[in-house]
Amino acid sequence: MRAPPFCPYSTCTYHTRAPVARWWIRSGFYDTKCFGPIPRFRCRSCQRTFSSQTFSTNYYAKRKVDFHVLEGLIASSMSIRSLSRTLKCSCGTVVNRTDRLARQAISIHAQLRPCASLHEDVCIDGLVSFDRSQYFPNNITIAITADSRYALSFTHATLRRSGSMRSSQKKIREKLYRGLTFEQRALERSFSELLDELERDRTHQIRQPLVVITDEKREYVRAFKAHRLFRNQDADHRTVHRTVSSRLPRTFLNPLFASNYLDREIRKDQAAHRRESTSFGRNVANGMSRMACYLGWHNYSKRFLIKASVKENKTHAEKAGISSKLINDMRRMMFKKRAFLSLLNLDPTEKRVWLKSFPTPGMNRAAYLPAFALG
Repeated sequence: MRAPPFCPYSTCTYHTRAPVARWWIRSGFYDTKCFGPIPRFRCRSCQRTFSSQTFSTNYYAKRKVDFHVLEGLIASSMSIRSLSRTLKCSCGTVVNRTDRLARQAISIHAQLRPCASLHEDVCIDGLVSFDRSQYFPNNITIAITADSRYALSFTHATLRRSGSMRSSQKKIREKLYRGLTFEQRALERSFSELLDELERDRTHQIRQPLVVITDEKREYVRAFKAHRLFRNQDADHRTVHRTVSSRLPRTFLNPLFASNYLDREIRKDQAAHRRESTSFGRNVANGMSRMACYLGWHNYSKRFLIKASVKENKTHAEKAGISSKLINDMRRMMFKKRAFLSLLNLDPTEKRVWLKSFPTPGMNRAAYLPAFALG
C-alpha cells in the first residue's frame, strides 16, 4: 500500500473523509512471520499509528487462509472440522476466518442491494432447523425476490419445541427449559424485521405495489396487518400480501417457488440444516455468519441457472438488475480490503450478524467478538 485511504479510527476527523493533501506520515516498519515487513503510518490529526495491514482482511491474522477457497468450501456443505482438516488449521481459525468473510459479504451486500430492481415481488418464508439440539428449534426467515431469486435479507428466531413427544422427551424438555425464557411472538418479530427492511428499500406505489408472498402462517398475517406497510396505505402507496398454501406442489408454477428453491439449496449445501444430520449448529451467532457467507455466494457468485448454456454466466444479482462490472469490482475488494462498520449503513439484522449478538439458547456467555470488528 503506497498511501492509506483514510484514518482507521472512527473518532478521527479523517475517518469518513480524508483530505486530498497528505494527511499521514510514515512511521517505520514492523516484521511479521506471515506477511513480512509491514509499513506503519501516523495520522496528522489524531496522532495515532496504524499499518497497511489495518486495511486488509487479514488484519491481526497470524496465518494466511485463502478466502476464495474458504467461500467455495463453505458453500459446498463442509463442516467446521472438515474445513479445519482441508485448510490444515484449527477449528478456531476456521470460525475466525468465516466471521471475517461474513462481515465482508455483509458489506458488499449492503452496498449493492440498493442497486437491484425495486419492482419485483418478494417471497418470504422460514427455514426450520435447530440449534444445539432438537429441543431448541429455530426459524430462519429469508426474504428473496420472486423472479431473480436474489436473497435480500434474513432473520433468526428461537422457538420452543412443540408437537407430539414421548413422556421421556417431555421430561428432558422440562429439564432443559428450566430457568430459560423464550421470546414471545418471535416469528412475528422476525417477519416484521423483514417488512421494515422492505419498507426502507423497496418502492410501493399504487401502479406498482409491493407484493409480499408468504404461506398461510397466522403469525405472518398478524404481523403484516400490524405493520406500517399495511396500516399506512394511501392513494399513492399500496402493499399486497399474497398467501399461498404450503401444501401446493413445489413446482415452478408455485408463487413461492423462489423460497422453496432457496430452502432446497440451503439444505443441500449447508450440512447444519440437512435433515437427520449429525452436523448441526452449536452457536447461533456462528451459524448466522455462515448463512451470511452462503447467501453472499448465492447472490454474487453462483450462476442463476446451472443447466443454462456455458456462455450464460449471469448471477442472481445480475438477474436482479445489478451491473456485472460493479459486482466484479466489489467482489475483488471483498477478499482484499477490510470493511469498516462505522462506514456502512447496515440494517438491524445485518448489524446483529456483524456483531455476533444473536444469543444461543441455554448459553449465558456471548459469542466472542474481536475488538477490531467494532471499527
